[in-house]
Parts: sequence; C-alpha cells; structure tokens
Amino acid sequence: MKNNLKTIKELKLILEKANIPKFYYDIPCNNNFFCDTVTYLKVKSAACYEIGVFERGDFHDIYKFGTEAEACQAFLEEFYPEVLNGEK
Repeated sequence: MKNNLKTIKELKLILEKANIPKFYYDIPCNNNFFCDTVTYLKVKSAACYEIGVFERGDFHDIYKFGTEAEACQAFLEEFYPEVLNGEK
C-alpha cells in the first residue's frame, strides 16, 4: 500500500499517529540514538537520502535513494510495514 509520501515531515506525522515511540527512529538523522537499535533516515545531499539501522555502534541495512519521497516510502515499507497495513 502506497501512502504517496513526499516529505520527511509527512513521514514523521504518520509515525506519530501510529504511536511509534520517538526513540525507535531518528528522522531526519542527527545521530541522537537513545536505544541500542534505531532506524534512521539521513539526508546525505539534495540527491541522496539514506535509510538504515544503527545497532550498538554499527550502521547496517543501508539503502540509498535519489529522492526524499522514495526514501520516506521505503522507510515505512522496510521498517514499519504494519503502519502501511493499518495494523497499528
């Protein structure tokens, strides 16, 4: 299911409405990791957005995208699919 996200602001609103605890993710990423495992969306440049997992000092499951909209949609699909399926 596509949400047609276009911005990080819209993504944050969806996560808030789904009651996903804010310390589980860092969007946009500013390296404020309060848990051992955090999902993140980082703006690398105007044409490069990165999503991934920071776990106990290591970054992994890293994916890069050319647009903010693609990165936001992929973030939900990869890390919080229950939000897209309406289960939360």
